[in-house]
Amino acid sequence: MPLSLDFRRVILFVDDLRAMTDFYEKKLGLRIAKQEEGFVDFDAGGGCKIALHAGVSNPGRTKICFYVADVSKARQELVDRGVHMSKDPGPGADVKLCDGKDPEGNTFQLSNRP
Repeated sequence: MPLSLDFRRVILFVDDLRAMTDFYEKKLGLRIAKQEEGFVDFDAGGGCKIALHAGVSNPGRTKICFYVADVSKARQELVDRGVHMSKDPGPGADVKLCDGKDPEGNTFQLSNRP
């Protein structure tokens, strides 16, 4: 019998909860769904949540992937907001990917992959 799982959120353990909350709310534009001592839950769209949990971070072990129809346009908007992003994927491949980093070095990705 298969296990029935529903994805709810990705949790990032962070050193500076305030700075990370500001980044996800003000730079990426996510809405805070719930906030309590040491924990902030964001509505990330598509029924997904991203949670920040006060604690020790471990950059590089988590990647959050966001779907966007136009990766180049979304990348430029984030660069204009001061977000560090990798090279624009430009024209060519059907699947376009572009990675970015949050203030503590966690990787997130823009992708047009459905």
